[in-house]
Amino acid sequence: MSIDSRIYNTAVPTLFHPDLHKRNIFMSEDDSSTITGIIDWQSSSVEPAFWYADEVPDFATCPSSSGSPAQKEDKSDLCAEVYKKDGASAFRHELIQTLKDWQTLGFSGSYPLSMPIPEDTDLHQKEYKHFEAAQNLKHDLSNLLDTTSDGWVPTEDWEAAKTENRAMFSGMLQAVLENKDPDKDKPIRNKGDLREIWPFDLPEES
Repeated sequence: MSIDSRIYNTAVPTLFHPDLHKRNIFMSEDDSSTITGIIDWQSSSVEPAFWYADEVPDFATCPSSSGSPAQKEDKSDLCAEVYKKDGASAFRHELIQTLKDWQTLGFSGSYPLSMPIPEDTDLHQKEYKHFEAAQNLKHDLSNLLDTTSDGWVPTEDWEAAKTENRAMFSGMLQAVLENKDPDKDKPIRNKGDLREIWPFDLPEES
């Protein structure tokens, strides 16, 4: 895979800032289009250009998708969702998807790993659904609370954000508990499940 031209041609060494967001970029007071400084370079590194292709800074937005829903689904089936990169289940999922799409992607030779046995596949699907639920929740809450993905908010908004965070947890928990016939395949079925994937701090239970 590493010598495939599509990978090789996008692997030019590039200097990356590891934490590029609004708080680390200084603008001119007279011209908001002029950058006067960028801080927090201490963990910068030179990486292949494709390494951060999936990263979108908090001051930017993703381009709108085009094409029919069927086209989008086909494309997503062929492309690794590299933004889901936390944990063993995400990595395992990428390996399985690469195996399934090996020939479609145009790679030569055989895939170096074998498909998991059915029992392991079932366990993986369960763990991956749990992972997806956690990632989707983190993304949605970050937008609703107007925070970064790690929960950062300006000092003056801290108390309000804590209150909203607790209120959202209570509202979502109520919706989960009111579902009297939860799907056994759903990753969130009770309070413990919800607390486990909740991305931001909650008060300790008494």
